Amino acid sequence: LTKTLGEGNVENEVRAAHKHKGICANQGVKSLLEVSYEITEALRAGDMEKAKVMWPGVQACYERVENALNQLEQ
Repeated sequence: LTKTLGEGNVENEVRAAHKHKGICANQGVKSLLEVSYEITEALRAGDMEKAKVMWPGVQACYERVENALNQLEQ
């Protein structure tokens, strides 16, 4: 998703966001699933500006989840 967002290829962006959302759902990561769902829907609606505004929040949520998982490993 990081690579495709902003490329201008909406189809690829939607596909990447949808894949990200699915991975979050499969792993049971509710907080990340919610923001992934929101950005996926914004991209599907063609609202690239909304998606760009939402992206930092998705990244921040990902980092929180990643940090939590890393602490579990320790």
